Amino acid sequence: MSANGLDALFTMKNPLGPIAISDRESLPVLRALYDTRVNLHLQSETSPPTFIVGRRGSGKTSLLLSREFDAQTLSVRLSAAGVFSRIQAAVRLIGDSMMLTVEGVAQIWEMLLWAPVITRLVVSQPPSPADPPRARQLLWDETAAIRHHLGDPATQDDDALDFATLRLIDHVKNGGTSISLENLRRGFRLGRRPWSEAVDVAGELIRARRTPVFVLIDSLEDIGGHIEPIQSCLQGLFHLVGGIGLRTGRTGFRVQCCFPSELWPALVHVAANPVKDFSGRMVLRWHWKDLVKAVGGRLHTFLRLHFPGELKGLPAADPEELVYRLLPPSLTSPTGRAEPTIAYLLRHTQLLPRQVLYVFNEALHRSIASTGRPYLRAEHLLATIAETEVTLCAEVFSAHRFRYPQAHAVARRLIPYLPFRFDDPYLHRMCNRAGIRAEFGLGYLEVREMFTDVGVIGRFQDETERYLRAEFAYAAEGQMVLSPDEEYCLHPLFVRRYNAKDVRSPQKGGKPVYPSGTPEGAP
Repeated sequence: MSANGLDALFTMKNPLGPIAISDRESLPVLRALYDTRVNLHLQSETSPPTFIVGRRGSGKTSLLLSREFDAQTLSVRLSAAGVFSRIQAAVRLIGDSMMLTVEGVAQIWEMLLWAPVITRLVVSQPPSPADPPRARQLLWDETAAIRHHLGDPATQDDDALDFATLRLIDHVKNGGTSISLENLRRGFRLGRRPWSEAVDVAGELIRARRTPVFVLIDSLEDIGGHIEPIQSCLQGLFHLVGGIGLRTGRTGFRVQCCFPSELWPALVHVAANPVKDFSGRMVLRWHWKDLVKAVGGRLHTFLRLHFPGELKGLPAADPEELVYRLLPPSLTSPTGRAEPTIAYLLRHTQLLPRQVLYVFNEALHRSIASTGRPYLRAEHLLATIAETEVTLCAEVFSAHRFRYPQAHAVARRLIPYLPFRFDDPYLHRMCNRAGIRAEFGLGYLEVREMFTDVGVIGRFQDETERYLRAEFAYAAEGQMVLSPDEEYCLHPLFVRRYNAKDVRSPQKGGKPVYPSGTPEGAP
């Protein structure tokens, strides 16, 4: 990307560039914003996952679309909202004419996904000496109608899928009601030949070229309210991704999908065979050093454009050191405790890239607007944390609203009664005192589960002279279940926003909580 293009991304108002990446971003923008040195990306390159599962803001879209960085790979990019609505329309219509098993729905997915794949093969890739005779010409002829239908290059994959789905729906409507899936496969055409023949030829072409082909389907964040209506559609996708193509020997492409972990418990129950379907999933959990590297990579680009003198003597290969150069080593928190700066900042997030980038972005903008320089002063950082907590808390509760629509309201009512550390009987008493059951119809066990899943409370681990250590669900393997015999801690992100008990009385000894996964608290 040219310097002028980068200037539009890395500005004085947004020094670290756009915080969120959408599935419509161009490849140059993705390259400018994404750091390929982080461990999660390296793991994905070594062993490409089938499903990328992570919380909102965990970088699912970025990791998914980074597949396009490999010039030797052919990537098809489909928008989640479009692909589910199209496939569901076809499945619903075909299901009215015949009994569709999970495997049958998977075959419909496979048949339709070949449309953008084959279109990409003839539009985006030049002929190869390895191509089987007449293969490319046959595919060129059979995709003539699709190519005529294509619009904006950025949406050509969606356009190809849309065209094929509409043709399939018309074929079913005009073909009578007594059909079988095999007859459908043999009879459906987009050109002169059966589509199944075009698929076979495309598979031969891919194998001859030895070209890895990936179909990328981004996360449908708001799928929560639609899981039941599209259950069969989801089951078919899970079945396909889990291995039906490899088992039949006909699938020449791999599918990678994103799903929000806030909904993963519900999606696992939808799958017909969760163990097989999800065996290749990757759950995104970030190490704090990788988050600092991601910040440093973007910071390096911003400084190179606007403050090049700040980079003297610092190699680009050390983005983490760049962050530390611009931060004060420690600061004094509002409770009067000295803490390492990076630890204070990170413990007020849930270790999500979007959250961390947002905090640093706002702090840098505040610093530059105040002093004209990119150095982060303690007062700027403290003010930024106080302000960004409002937005971050709202985003966390919004991400969980499908399963826990009352979480925010319960937090407003209950957290003022809670100290930083407490036990199960205390939580029970405070739920009663706050009138949670009377107001929201929730027992304290339901509140405990809800607050645990959202990350409001976690498991107390131990304490030092200066702080409390606790583990929260977002850093735990699998779903965290708290025992009534354990002690719990409030996450620092929520304590000031919802006026926790120890925030109002810091002199009584409420030690700060350091979530597992963040740096140690002693400066």
